[in-house]
Amino acid sequence: YMIQVTQENNTPIVAFNGVFRLNSQVSLSIKDELLDLCKHNSVVILDLTGIKFIDSAGFGMLISILKKAKEYKSRLILCEISAEVADLIEIMQLQNAFEIMPSVEDALKTI
Repeated sequence: YMIQVTQENNTPIVAFNGVFRLNSQVSLSIKDELLDLCKHNSVVILDLTGIKFIDSAGFGMLISILKKAKEYKSRLILCEISAEVADLIEIMQLQNAFEIMPSVEDALKTI
């Protein structure tokens, strides 16, 4: 499995196992599972530890999940973002689209 879901205070925290790039291959494999988590939880935390690159398919998946999460009245929080991914988010001007926290602990404090 590419993702591992743990629960903290009834909040799913999604971590990526051995995944360093969010690309079309990975996105297709995990999109449905992430959508399902957003549908059934008021907050979903994505722990991006280890992710060094996100391509257009990866960003497309994240934006599509973010839109669905809003429909479901759910929050999607990205955290533990690498410098490389932070640069990509800025280049694509998505820093205001996503809710971004430095760490999982910081994200949990906002719930």
